[in-house]
Amino acid sequence: MIGSWIQDGLRIRDKVIYVTDAEPWELPGLYGQDLRDEVRQGLLTLIPVGDACLTAGMFDHDKMLETLGDEITKAQEQEFRGIRVTSEMSWAMEQPFGDVRIDLCEQEFGERVAPSVSVTAICQTDRRRCRPEQLELLAGHHEVRVIPNPDFDDPVLSITKTYSPLGLHLRGELDGARHRPFAEALNNITADGEAVHLDLSELSFMSLGALQEMTDYVRKRGRQSRIVLDHVPEHVQSLITVVGEHRLPGVELGDPS
Repeated sequence: MIGSWIQDGLRIRDKVIYVTDAEPWELPGLYGQDLRDEVRQGLLTLIPVGDACLTAGMFDHDKMLETLGDEITKAQEQEFRGIRVTSEMSWAMEQPFGDVRIDLCEQEFGERVAPSVSVTAICQTDRRRCRPEQLELLAGHHEVRVIPNPDFDDPVLSITKTYSPLGLHLRGELDGARHRPFAEALNNITADGEAVHLDLSELSFMSLGALQEMTDYVRKRGRQSRIVLDHVPEHVQSLITVVGEHRLPGVELGDPS
């Protein structure tokens, strides 16, 4: 999602300001695309996190606002039609009083930086790194919430591709009637030897046949293929225990948190 937003901005020659430690050839959603030319042309500015918003290793909301304000002013002086600003700040929530600092930053960004009609911003959030009350706090500062388009979505099950780690996020119930879209979503992943991760944190039901779809996927791709199940709920763990892990070659348990 963020990759498409950046790419669209560069295509129409908007200014893109990104607070990140990533290099121009490894931005999320743009893997394999080298954007050094866009950096040289001044279309894309990548600001290291330390330079943008850290003081003694801690998130400094005043420094962040000053950094973004300066970059936006420069872009406006250069008469860019549009200015796009983004950063992923979930890590700051994990610091002492991080949610308070982010809260202040969000409040003041709207007051000091965002009023210009030429500026649009996406505040990236890794939901896995935030507590529910922190997500609620962030939601209170944003009138619009942008989420990735799911590969499959109906009233029962939603399947969304993930990139870090590579895999799928499943939400709802994976029953027998939805084995086909699940299998199609799996088969559409180009892993190139990389393990495929399934985030099951929001899965409320999984059928036995879904495990068979996983083992079929691994079997078709050879012995080096792996499916890693992350954030496995108790009902799925119980299903795996009944079946037996030895009967699920290439399927393993991953991150429990």
